[in-house]
Amino acid sequence: MEPTLLLVDDEENILHALVRLLRGAGYRLLTATSGEAGLLVLDNNEVHVILSDQRMPGMSGSEFLSRVKDRHPEAVRMVLSGYSDLAAVTDAINRGNIYKFLLKPWDDDLLRANIREAFERYELGVKGAQFTKIYENTVEGILITDGNSYIQAVNPAFTTITGYGADEVVGKTPALLRSDRHDETFFRTMWKCLHETGKWTGEIWNRRKNGEEFPEWLNITAIHDPQGRLQQYVGLFTDITEHKQAEEKLRYQAYHDPLTDLPNRLMYTEHLDLALPQAERREQLCGVMMLDLDRFKNVNDTYGHEFGDKLLITVAQRLRDSIRKEDTLARMGGDEFTFLLPLVTDVQDVARVAEKVLAGFAKPLTINGKDMFVTPSIGISLFPNDGHDAETLLKNADAAMYRAKEQGRNNYQFYTTDMNALTQQRLSLENDLRQAVERSELEMYYQPKVSLKDGRIVGAEALIRWKHPERGFVPPGDFIPLSEENGLILPIGEWLLRDICQQIRHWHDEGLHPPCIAINISGRQFQRQNLPDLVAQIMADSNIQPDDIELELTEGTIMSNAETNIEMLVMLKRMGLSLAIDDFGTGYSSLSYLKRFPIDVLKVDYSFVRDITTDNNSAELVRGVIGMAHGLKLEVVAEGVETAAQLELLRQYGCDVIQGFLFSKPLPAGEFAALVKADRRLG
Repeated sequence: MEPTLLLVDDEENILHALVRLLRGAGYRLLTATSGEAGLLVLDNNEVHVILSDQRMPGMSGSEFLSRVKDRHPEAVRMVLSGYSDLAAVTDAINRGNIYKFLLKPWDDDLLRANIREAFERYELGVKGAQFTKIYENTVEGILITDGNSYIQAVNPAFTTITGYGADEVVGKTPALLRSDRHDETFFRTMWKCLHETGKWTGEIWNRRKNGEEFPEWLNITAIHDPQGRLQQYVGLFTDITEHKQAEEKLRYQAYHDPLTDLPNRLMYTEHLDLALPQAERREQLCGVMMLDLDRFKNVNDTYGHEFGDKLLITVAQRLRDSIRKEDTLARMGGDEFTFLLPLVTDVQDVARVAEKVLAGFAKPLTINGKDMFVTPSIGISLFPNDGHDAETLLKNADAAMYRAKEQGRNNYQFYTTDMNALTQQRLSLENDLRQAVERSELEMYYQPKVSLKDGRIVGAEALIRWKHPERGFVPPGDFIPLSEENGLILPIGEWLLRDICQQIRHWHDEGLHPPCIAINISGRQFQRQNLPDLVAQIMADSNIQPDDIELELTEGTIMSNAETNIEMLVMLKRMGLSLAIDDFGTGYSSLSYLKRFPIDVLKVDYSFVRDITTDNNSAELVRGVIGMAHGLKLEVVAEGVETAAQLELLRQYGCDVIQGFLFSKPLPAGEFAALVKADRRLG
């Protein structure tokens, strides 16, 4: 902003003298020889300070400046005139139309000083107006007290948030907002921090005028005068009710199955880990009961996945009716449900629960007006007889469940040590898996990721496939968990990294430059300290750059040891690699950690995307995750997009990138390359 000064005087020699005096002072100088001419100048220019003569024909200086105040109140207005004119402008000064009266003839230095002061006053006025605008329009509540904590002023946002008007709180202390959530120790700690550091920031629960308690994020600052004496406290606060609700939704989702609203594997395992030592102390049994629906795949294949999902919801409700209040029922995934029966005194108590469950399935389930008869196979393991830890008990219950299927289904079996059929099958699969790399049975497929901005392919996720010579394609869900358990994931993961990087090099050699390829890193790979060195070596061997690949890690992997994992993520990030959190929402990420992770991409899990067109909760959760991610400057990728309706909602929510069968299934390297060359775009 160029400081602009308007000089108004009917004597041109005086105007010339003033211009000569002020020409080198850094001002833009405008002149007028009358009040009327001055008003015309003001209408066509932004003027900050006005210096006007008093005695002018047609319109006096005080009249002129009075009109200026009405039309341009922000301009600082001064009169430069003889002493005899002071009486004529006294009333205008008293009314605030004129800021200052300066005498003719003038002292050059004093006049310059007064004009500098006038421009400083203008700047203060602008800043004051800006502060007032912020104070009155900010969505943050502002509370100002004196040094004794008596309220002096509040802004409109304070009233919006708390329900209290200024007239109801001025002169009182903020204690009138206090809820019952915090004890005296909390407030003593707050005041101690304020006295020692001059500020305090944190979350606090207060109470609105209507009695409703609410959480706020509060920042209190102590204001001191130049001598260091306490003058005021200023509190800025934001109502974080919606933020807390969104966080609670994420927390709830982390521990519950989105389809049935039952506890999920994470909650079940935590409950089981708590129940085992309790049963040991009381010298009682603890029952683990695993249930799988018989031939559920046939239901999905015949009636479709939507029908299958409704069936699972109905089954979950029926199972709830079969358990005791103290039991835990969880959906582990697919059509697999697990019961936890803590503090059991007799094996027959567990058997009675299993019989009650079976009896419940004797009646048909009604889905879309159709009666369906579904039967379960149930396997049971007992603590301490069949295992002393959650993993062993679940594994043995699973083995017993498969024995129940072998025995004709629709029955329950207790685990016995001779149940090795499943173990033999797993050992056979494990032996074949050990040789799969050497036999070149593993192959990488690539599923494109598409920008919702322009429809272009902007990346791809590399997905492993196993083509067994006898079994055909083995689902990743069958061999990846197995490789995690037995450690084969490490050599497979290294092969996978090397194969993808070499494929990228091959594409480059052919003149094709595909977008960034995302590579899944397993939990066990990530835990190895040499991961950065391994990735760097493979990239060097393949002669590719860090921006050619992106590393994807699951939410559970990153959160398993968050503090340590931050260091590993930082090391990978310093290598120039892009980092993504995969399957976001299936675990529980503390938002405080999420802000600290040096990640670039958040991938919303398919289980959320699947239901956004039919379930408002899922839709709002996806919207919230996208908003949160964008607030953290992260790119959002939605996985498993299969329908145009899902795509449209994701567009509305501001999602950046999608991945799923709607655009393309995972493709072999050659087909993916052809797709990139063809520059196929999302319609």
